[in-house]
Amino acid sequence: MSCRTLILMRHAKAASGGGMPDHDRPLAPRGLEAGPRMGRWLADQHELPGIVLSSTAVRARTTAELVVDALGTQAAVHTSESLYLPDPQDILDAVVMQGEPHTRVLVVCHNPGVSEAITAFTGRYESMPTAAIAVIDFDIGTWSDLLVSAEGSLRSMWRVKSLPEG
Repeated sequence: MSCRTLILMRHAKAASGGGMPDHDRPLAPRGLEAGPRMGRWLADQHELPGIVLSSTAVRARTTAELVVDALGTQAAVHTSESLYLPDPQDILDAVVMQGEPHTRVLVVCHNPGVSEAITAFTGRYESMPTAAIAVIDFDIGTWSDLLVSAEGSLRSMWRVKSLPEG
């Protein structure tokens, strides 16, 4: 068996609705700062995804794009309506359908789905404030092996407020 790594990220801080549809909410100034910061942190940790899957919501797409820009990689951002307010199965399905041949996949979407996915895949509950990242390792050969067993181990948790200044 080889290892596959799933990086789950909750979108960065969004602006308040102001009467607009939830799907269209942009990032708040704090979110516009947090996205690149988390991308630089991922790069510093050598956690470079081969592909990025994102919710179609503006706040998630923008977060994904900011992270990719900060990573300095050529990872493509693919959006999926199924990642808008997903449950753990929606996340798993998106990774299985689009993850190959990449060994590291970043998924940017929403809570409570991100926290629920961490619990479903690792048995551990983690609070996921905006822009938080969880790194989960799976001892599998291909992403489709998740359909048989989606049991992974939570290797790292990073929250914007806990990162070193810089």
